[in-house]
Amino acid sequence: MYFDALTLAAVVDELRATLVGGRVQHVLLPGELSVALEIYAGRRYYLVLSAHPQFARVHLSPVRISRGTDATPPLLLLLRKYVNRGRITAIEQPDLERVLLLSIAKRPLLRNSDDEPELDSDDEDRPDTTSPEDETLRCELIVEIMERRSNIVLVGDDNVILAAARHVTPRMSRRPVLPREPYELPPPQSRHDPRQTTAVEMRAAVPDGQPDLARALVSAYRGLSPLAAREVVYRVMGRTIVPTGADLPWEALAGALRQLCQPPWTPHIVIDDGEPVAFAPYELTHLPGARPCPSMSAALDAYYATRERLTAHHQRRDALRERLNAMRERLERQRSALRAELERASDLERLRWEGEMIFAFLHELAPGQDHLEVDGRRITLDPRKSPVECAQDRFRAYEKAKSALAGVPERLRAVELRLAGLDETLALLELAEGYDAIEAIAREAEAEGYLGSEPNGRTRKRSDRPVPPLRLESSDGITIYVGRTAQQNEHVTFRLGAPDDLWLHVRGAPGAHVIIKAGQRDVPERTIEEAAALAAYYSSQRASASVEVEIARRRHVRKVRGGPRGLVTYQAERSVRVTPRPPW
Repeated sequence: MYFDALTLAAVVDELRATLVGGRVQHVLLPGELSVALEIYAGRRYYLVLSAHPQFARVHLSPVRISRGTDATPPLLLLLRKYVNRGRITAIEQPDLERVLLLSIAKRPLLRNSDDEPELDSDDEDRPDTTSPEDETLRCELIVEIMERRSNIVLVGDDNVILAAARHVTPRMSRRPVLPREPYELPPPQSRHDPRQTTAVEMRAAVPDGQPDLARALVSAYRGLSPLAAREVVYRVMGRTIVPTGADLPWEALAGALRQLCQPPWTPHIVIDDGEPVAFAPYELTHLPGARPCPSMSAALDAYYATRERLTAHHQRRDALRERLNAMRERLERQRSALRAELERASDLERLRWEGEMIFAFLHELAPGQDHLEVDGRRITLDPRKSPVECAQDRFRAYEKAKSALAGVPERLRAVELRLAGLDETLALLELAEGYDAIEAIAREAEAEGYLGSEPNGRTRKRSDRPVPPLRLESSDGITIYVGRTAQQNEHVTFRLGAPDDLWLHVRGAPGAHVIIKAGQRDVPERTIEEAAALAAYYSSQRASASVEVEIARRRHVRKVRGGPRGLVTYQAERSVRVTPRPPW
């Protein structure tokens, strides 16, 4: 789902009506890439600012948000200095951009005042313990909502960056975002303004012969998402897929576009099978299950509550990671012990060889002799025993050690398979986005025996509701499945995948199994690149700029015998290099 410029415009209008003039009473980090502000403006409001690569957004939350990390990064320290107890003086959005600017002014406390006034008391009842106007600290808290390039940036009054949730170096982008560097807004889009469009302009901007009018509108107008474009087309044409041509009702299309992109806003959310699947600041007539919401924030909170639970899932991930790592350490110790036992196998061969050599040179050994030299190797003998007794001692020791080592290679292989499955689970846990995804991984880890009992001795009751694999359609209309847990990987590969389908996986790293439902047809290169980008995104290489993804026919993918779920071997046909891309 796309948090577009129109959604942000509706949120900005809502925030201006409620928060301007309000005082920030508390600042915290629900996660590494999110900020929450408690603001008093006649009553308490809770503002969510997120730079999550999939769930970047800004909206008011109906409930107080809890801290999601124990870390104290520079961003939090500087937010406490410049933002906490400051007043919001302005809220702006650059024209049709997905960028929010919160202007905040804070007068420092007087020296003889308390360091931390009571934050739960109403703002209007507090004594004025701030310093004169000329010492006011001014800053802007900026949220850039741009999928995996989303960011939260604190900028000083001199337009110099104080801190950022993500540091962007000159090697990563032509617009670096680093402390002590000047801040630059993202470059504006060089496309038409949908709020001022005319039939003549639209006709000139949309070329003939395109299969999808909605997609052509997205390319021609700034701030317009695919959802908004489909809504415009549907309101005029009665369907969402319409080819472009000179005979289209351009006047009606231009009027529908102008109306959609301007207030008054009418927030709506779409419910499918009991779950919210879409939202917009306008009525969604082309989607069944659309219903109005009292505010844009209410729609956003309902949608994202099922995808990212700021109040709980970070703590759940940390606790689960700790238990999985404890099991990993235990398995590592087992592997080390078994490898040490295997190394003793070389001693077995030495014992057998020495016994054989003593018998071979028995006629040359004198009573009381203390050693035997054979091919430059020295065999130590006990002079108190006869040569026959020395040989028999070695054969007895050989048989005893041989019995002790029986089954060690098989046990070592089993431990190594468990470690490989556990590493896959840990990697998928880091990629899990939302409460339900983490719980699905926890269920699978428990079933594989990776967790043992709860630290407090209690048995945790987990939901049995399965989380389905991700299903998408490529730009060419071909179905793509993505597994995000070990069980989903197995289901995608061996249940949903047919022998002739294409199977994709990141080379040499844990991650998702991806299936392209190719069947007997040739798959366009564009679809392969889109599926490979998904495989890279749902892997431990998500943060890399370029990832190698291997491609095989599903028939060449095999389960590892005796291995945990999702562990496979395969014979790749070729590989591609792609940049990780989130689902569309």
